[in-house]
Amino acid sequence: MSIRTSYGLRAALVAVAALGWWTGANAQNTLAGTTIANRASVGYSVGGLAQAPIESSPTGNVTPGVGAGVDTSFLVDNRVDLSVSEISGSATVVTPGMVGQVLAFTVANSGNAPEGYQLTVTEEVGTTLGFGGTDNADFGLVNLAVRVDDGDAVYDAGDVATAIDTLNPSQSITVFVLATPLVPLAQINGNFVNVNLQARAAVPGTNGGTLKVASPAGNLPTVVEIMFVDAGNDATENDSDQFAVVSAGLRITKAETILDDPFGTAIPRALPGSNVEYLITLQNTSTTTPADLVSLSDPVPANTAVRLAQYAGDDVAITGGTVATCTADPLDGDADGCGINGLGALTVSTGVLGNIAANATVTVRFQVTIL
Repeated sequence: MSIRTSYGLRAALVAVAALGWWTGANAQNTLAGTTIANRASVGYSVGGLAQAPIESSPTGNVTPGVGAGVDTSFLVDNRVDLSVSEISGSATVVTPGMVGQVLAFTVANSGNAPEGYQLTVTEEVGTTLGFGGTDNADFGLVNLAVRVDDGDAVYDAGDVATAIDTLNPSQSITVFVLATPLVPLAQINGNFVNVNLQARAAVPGTNGGTLKVASPAGNLPTVVEIMFVDAGNDATENDSDQFAVVSAGLRITKAETILDDPFGTAIPRALPGSNVEYLITLQNTSTTTPADLVSLSDPVPANTAVRLAQYAGDDVAITGGTVATCTADPLDGDADGCGINGLGALTVSTGVLGNIAANATVTVRFQVTIL
């Protein structure tokens, strides 16, 4: 019975010791600069008589008695560790001309000391993320900016910082990358722009201006040494997000047909006196987005004159718009939405063409005579 009790006690002590070892080996967030100190105490007997214990010291202690020893101590080093993570898990949909559209990232301090972070944004070229399309466009870095959240996790006018001055251990913060002042108007439907945010550990309080430098190997017990333990061991992490341009994809096609010539030939030729019809096709190739408030301007070619009253008594024929015909007569003040402006261009207003729905087409026809 005593053997079992002794074994059980020993097993329990081993388990406790193992638990203590595990806890110490896996503790990761003791603050840098913390002093770890202790001293050993040794009891002994001489000739069967218990002597005063002797405590340890780093240089060796021979003086008996409690308090005669000196702690062996060292400083906890600076463990530099960080992460950068895209937040949404999806592309940010934008339209050309939009202002203040943002991508959102989280920068987290996984180390054991306050850190600052220098932030850099770059555009990627031809990369494919786990969501959205393949990068195929360019916003230009002049149109991108980094802003650090002011604490409300919402991009607003209060977000003005361009670097992280100080982030405490286990703390994270939202960082925005925004298209500013607007998404370039040159972008078209189906464009994708992949953007990478990089964070580099910096000395806290320098607004990201002084980068952290790892300490040389040495393990000096009285010095708080700096050690990089991030994935690349370079105190630098990054992640990517995407702007996806969704817009009306207008395809504009203009074709001409020679209707007749003065000689009545079977295949009419483009001769002085010949009549020509222009067909302008406005096709919205987007599957999701309408083109709103569509208007048209088409200079009447030199050496031609608009033929009047060719379409049910009017000069311009429209299919798919809000009206079927309108007049190009400049004397009517464009009251019906069509006219010839002071530059000699045929104009068709939004009141005539309206909005072109996704996958829809509007056509405009008018005729001229070659002079």
